[in-house]
Amino acid sequence: MSERQQGPYDSIARRWLALAERRQAHFIELVDSGRWRHYFTPEVLNAEMRKAALLRNQWTLASSTDYYPINGADQNWACNSPTFVPTTLSGTFNRPLNLSDARLDTGIISTSATGSGTSYGIARTAGTSYALVGAATSASAVTTKAMWEVTIAPTYVAASTLPVIVNANYTGAGTVTAASTTLTLTAYTEVGGVETAITGITAAQQFTGTAANYTFNIPSSAALAPNQHIVVEVTMLVTTSAGAATGQINGVSVTD
Repeated sequence: MSERQQGPYDSIARRWLALAERRQAHFIELVDSGRWRHYFTPEVLNAEMRKAALLRNQWTLASSTDYYPINGADQNWACNSPTFVPTTLSGTFNRPLNLSDARLDTGIISTSATGSGTSYGIARTAGTSYALVGAATSASAVTTKAMWEVTIAPTYVAASTLPVIVNANYTGAGTVTAASTTLTLTAYTEVGGVETAITGITAAQQFTGTAANYTFNIPSSAALAPNQHIVVEVTMLVTTSAGAATGQINGVSVTD
């Protein structure tokens, strides 16, 4: 294929190309640094980046003497390429919280084999089971509580819903009062040693003797941000009208 000859407007086209390249580089820097979250939603950013790529390709074609798209692939790439950033970043990553990091209100890590009073204990049989186990009921109600400190992932989209998933069940032959056998999640922001309760979290949920996941949503109204420090607290209430039952937490994870 013969080269295209220089035209009278090539120098103007090259200046426009330089501007288009700077604009495209600006978007790339926003994505790499994460600062795009301050200015765009994922959907708007993807649309702007596609436009920037298309403009850059068009000005490259207009200004170059030896640049040719192959079967229109360069223009098609800008129009039909996949998104540059995920449109649903929050909820993409499910991060388990270490059960061994569960703490009491006093900050002590619970390490006993079984729970006592209002605290959980770590119960582990190597290669078989690993859980946080609460104190056993005896025709009574027992409340146990554990907390975790969490730093929200840098990929989290600011002010979006933050799901926390708790896997739990109870064991024992006691007669369980279903309506009073529940899981409750509370959460707090923490800045400079000052905690503030987050409101609007999913209400308490009943749980059963079969291990299952229970999702609690920290609402978008909490206005959380990437890398923010929060405290997550799980409270388990187990009630029996006769006999004994023991609640246990098998896993806790944050989906951010």
